[in-house]
Amino acid sequence: MDYFDRLMLQYYQVLNNAWQREIRDAARFAIQALTDMPRAERLSQKKIDALMDVINQNLGDDFMMAVAAETKAYVERSLRLGIQDVKASAKVGISVGLWGIEDQQLAAQIQKQNLFWIGQHWGNDISEDFRSALTTALEQGFTKEQLAGLLQEKFADLGPKSAHYWQGLAEHTALRIREFGRLSGYEKAGAKYYRLVNPMDERTSDICRALVGENKIYPLSVALSVRDKLNDIDVNAEGLDEAREQIKALAPWVKESQIVYDSEGNPTGVEGAHTPFPPFHWKCRTKTQIVL
Repeated sequence: MDYFDRLMLQYYQVLNNAWQREIRDAARFAIQALTDMPRAERLSQKKIDALMDVINQNLGDDFMMAVAAETKAYVERSLRLGIQDVKASAKVGISVGLWGIEDQQLAAQIQKQNLFWIGQHWGNDISEDFRSALTTALEQGFTKEQLAGLLQEKFADLGPKSAHYWQGLAEHTALRIREFGRLSGYEKAGAKYYRLVNPMDERTSDICRALVGENKIYPLSVALSVRDKLNDIDVNAEGLDEAREQIKALAPWVKESQIVYDSEGNPTGVEGAHTPFPPFHWKCRTKTQIVL
């Protein structure tokens, strides 16, 4: 396991452990609130809304605040490593400091976007399911004991469902930041081009086998332009759906249907638009390499 892999794993553990803590806190408070209700008191929409407010706070803003410092450190370390990779491998001088104001700005924007995606996991993927269940409980006249049981079941499902999300987010962020750092390093080294490299072993996907096999030389200016446009997306102002569409338009992942095969079934190229730098797909192992 290389350093980037270890860093990704550490960040996943930070996200998952913090999420589990917030789940426990939210569940404890919500169920205790039901327990403290007088026996004669009936459930109402007001009570349901109050429970949702507490759950929203724990699994939304409180969770983002709990991981903000670690996210900042993770982004900066990954970006620095990408730049340092270039200095170590290119055997050329970096024309400016390893960590300048542009790098700090880039790291701050990546951190801001990453926290947005973290917060959206609760806001868009889970909260409506919670509210629907609570509304159903109200409509069907659940007792507070029945509602407490429903909440326990819902909270118990949150951990396993979210673990995969956090793993994917940590891994994708590591892959993308690694390449952002390398691109910045190429720019500092005065390079104009880069190529793609991959171990080309039994784990190499047909997508990467086709792209690397083309042996293309890519213009750095295009990659830097895409990188900057990705980081200029104001996810808070534009919203989740619009941000996703802009990302897909700027750097779409390669689909299996885009691969071109020869008569013997060997992948020889890729048709159509795709991101100009890795990751090209989920769990991508292709990297960029400076061309001087």
